[in-house]
Amino acid sequence: MRFQSSISKAAFLLLLSFAICSGSAYGMEVPGDLDGDLIVSDDELEAAEKSHEVGDITSEDVETIIHIHDNYPRAIVDGTGTEVTLYKPPERVFAISTGLIAKTMFIFGDAEKIVGKGGNSLSGSDVTYTYNGKSYSYSTLYPIEAILYPNIRDVPYSGYGWPPSYETIANTDPDIIIVSTRSWSRDGGESCKQSIDMMRELGAPVVVLNEIGVYDQEETKVVYKEIEILGEVFEKRDKAQEIIDLLEEQVQFIRGRTEDIPEEEKRTFLYAGISTNCPGQGGVSYVTGADQLESILIEDIVNAKNAFRGNGRQVMSAEQILALDPDVILLPTAQGVHTPDELYSGDRFEALQELRAIRERRVCGLPYISYRTERLSFPVTLMVEAKAIYPERFEDIIVSEWVDEYHRNLYGVDEETVREIKKRLGLEWMDDAGF
Repeated sequence: MRFQSSISKAAFLLLLSFAICSGSAYGMEVPGDLDGDLIVSDDELEAAEKSHEVGDITSEDVETIIHIHDNYPRAIVDGTGTEVTLYKPPERVFAISTGLIAKTMFIFGDAEKIVGKGGNSLSGSDVTYTYNGKSYSYSTLYPIEAILYPNIRDVPYSGYGWPPSYETIANTDPDIIIVSTRSWSRDGGESCKQSIDMMRELGAPVVVLNEIGVYDQEETKVVYKEIEILGEVFEKRDKAQEIIDLLEEQVQFIRGRTEDIPEEEKRTFLYAGISTNCPGQGGVSYVTGADQLESILIEDIVNAKNAFRGNGRQVMSAEQILALDPDVILLPTAQGVHTPDELYSGDRFEALQELRAIRERRVCGLPYISYRTERLSFPVTLMVEAKAIYPERFEDIIVSEWVDEYHRNLYGVDEETVREIKKRLGLEWMDDAGF
């Protein structure tokens, strides 16, 4: 999305001044700070302790002031290399991401601190699909974070992409704005950078979890860094490391099963987004190239090879796909859940029936994950892909059970929530298929 340059920075700040002129916004207050320098001095701490002795403030209040005195201000370095100073523990968080921030905060026990969000939609989702001839239909909360923390549906929403609604952000009176930009389209990041500069004008600290417009890093390490920074922000370093360790454990497990496959024996896959938009663009499917995140993860960790060696995402005709003739076809969620049934019996795919993957029934639907929200869910997608591509190397793994155990360990939730997450990901079919 292009930055709306028609509103100048000066005009924006003028509009913003009207939005926050009530005085409720960005005159940051630090508990225990009496002189307005945002720092609790020794004298101010002593004054707080005396106030507690005479009953003017609670024990909880004085504990908070002691913690701030001992630990703040403190500087953290965000994903862009920018040093950001925090003067107190965050209590009012505006989170802009497609899921990573809210889900990680839920694991930290800090989800109730979210006062506003941007990124993926907060709406519900009606899903209907068939798998192996059986129909599945349900209505569920759209983002997984809304399953984990339903109250997030009620917080102000600044919109998807760039620019966000700065007025919405300002009106929530956040004491910190946290942004993960990794999930949006891979451009130079200029609109994102401009938006972040504008957010910094609001006065609250802005922490960006990743480099902007840089896409050549190892993707798993990028996710780990985002979680690590969140651990620094919320003083949950140990918990952040637990999350990273769990993610890395799954990555190494999958890699360990396939890393000895020599180049000449690697199976080929096609990452095919069979959106209903494709016929209008002269093709039958979007095909993901070898330079894209999804392909990079599969090639690096599952040790398979993308049959399409080009770049980007391209709409391909049946003839082009027949020429690639992959061993396995993977179906991501392109404008909805897609399953092998569509390729096996859908009228618009009649011309593809001679593909080996279709003849041999080597087509697999992937989790219902959109807008690159796979930040904490990427091991689930990788395990589904790994079993689909190399079933003989994962014979002992019942992925349906593995997925439940992963979410149970990651989020620490009950069985009903685990089932709801699986349903939301469009993976109920695995229970019936014995996958």
